[in-house]
Amino acid sequence: MKNKSLIYDFLWITISAILTAMAVNLIFSFTGLAPGGITGLCIIFSTITGISVDIMTLCISLPLLVLGVIFIGKSFGIKTLYITFITPLCMRLIPSIPITEGLKNIHPILELAIAALVGGLLVGAAIGIALNRECATGGTDLIALLIQHFIKVLKVPHILFVLDGSVVIASGIINQNALIAVFSFLSLMVIIQTINFFTTKKIAAPRNQH
Repeated sequence: MKNKSLIYDFLWITISAILTAMAVNLIFSFTGLAPGGITGLCIIFSTITGISVDIMTLCISLPLLVLGVIFIGKSFGIKTLYITFITPLCMRLIPSIPITEGLKNIHPILELAIAALVGGLLVGAAIGIALNRECATGGTDLIALLIQHFIKVLKVPHILFVLDGSVVIASGIINQNALIAVFSFLSLMVIIQTINFFTTKKIAAPRNQH
């Protein structure tokens, strides 16, 4: 039974990685939206340095992973290590297709609005699934879990809002584009609400957590 549960853990974690990769490769990389998270931070750095998002993700996530193993636990660390490596792999395997680009011909704001909504739903679902499987995506959710480990009165979604909000502000400053910053913030709101929905409803959580 334990082995079966472990298989389900890694199956759901793989789905989480695929959802994150889809959000990046199909939406965020083309629209310039950076709705927080390590992914958003990596998109900003990638724009500045030209280094690919997947490589940048590994460089930032691995040190955080070590801290996660030390302070949160071995099982958590193994799952997070898996998702840390599988997510960049999914980014390599999933083709980069600007699925919202056609909406720009109707109106540029419509493209950003749909991108913010769909991208936010994908990332929020990815993080929600990972958290319900006692894992982190290797992003700011891992930082949030580490902070919560020491300051238990704080809620993970609230910590994420502050951390990711800072990334959104940085994105707006670097891109010098208020419109991008506004829709990045809206996407962040979708992410936070989706995480809340998944964690509250225990979607993709082990049955004994229902």
